[in-house]
Amino acid sequence: MTTSQRFALRLCAASLLAAGLSASPAFADVRPDPGDYTGLPAGTNLLLAYAQFPRGDKVYSKGNKVVDNLDLSVNAGILRYVRYMKLGDYIIDPQIIVPFGSQKIGLSDSKTSGLGDVIFGATLWTLADLAKGEHLGWSVFFTAPTGGDKNQGFALSNNRWATDLQVGYIRKLSDKWTLDLIGETEFYQDQRDTKAQKDPLLQAHGHLRYHLSDATYVAATYRHAWGAKEKLDGVELAGAKNNGTAMLTWASFIDKQWQVQLQYAQDLKVEEGPKTSALQARVLYVY
Repeated sequence: MTTSQRFALRLCAASLLAAGLSASPAFADVRPDPGDYTGLPAGTNLLLAYAQFPRGDKVYSKGNKVVDNLDLSVNAGILRYVRYMKLGDYIIDPQIIVPFGSQKIGLSDSKTSGLGDVIFGATLWTLADLAKGEHLGWSVFFTAPTGGDKNQGFALSNNRWATDLQVGYIRKLSDKWTLDLIGETEFYQDQRDTKAQKDPLLQAHGHLRYHLSDATYVAATYRHAWGAKEKLDGVELAGAKNNGTAMLTWASFIDKQWQVQLQYAQDLKVEEGPKTSALQARVLYVY
């Protein structure tokens, strides 16, 4: 396989993760789940484990289908630790996120596996009212190019530093309904091996939750992404995204410390990158 072909496949794989891993807190794209912008009391700790299984065959460029049989499958796991602390009058939650997994691209018959790029960062809440169900948080996450197989098209290793800025607002609309609104911007360093340049990515997320009980909710999500055009020596490698994704979530606390979450995500509109679907699961332990 030529260098240009490997790079094209890596772009497809990385784009799949950006489009398909809606719950993922990794890959320089710390995507918030329903309820993630809830400011919890200082001293709370969270341990989270994610399992994600995105799949994609069709790839689009500038709205036109360019690949019909990519056959890209990723089996990814993510471990995440979150600690809520006081910072003056505010709540802050330093955290670290470690992805790992395996990837197969049938189009090139390539396989790889290992650790992905580590992410670290925090959210600071300027409003955290559990009684009224209203929260406002400001986040920054940094992705370090620590993953394995950086130059082999491994989607969990983007081989560049990235910074993800987010702002999230939660408002309880009634006893049964809650609305989550999140905006974010991601900035990218030039890729370390190819020196490819990537424009910032803008994303908007909306979650509408319906509370079946105090412990269980279902949610409908819509996400949209714009930008992230990529160039190398002035030549366009990937166009700007204008992609939309829908997701359904079910989550429930099975006791006071354990929560289980299941999700299904499906791309609705893809201007740039693979059109994907993904099954996802998350287990949360709070102490």
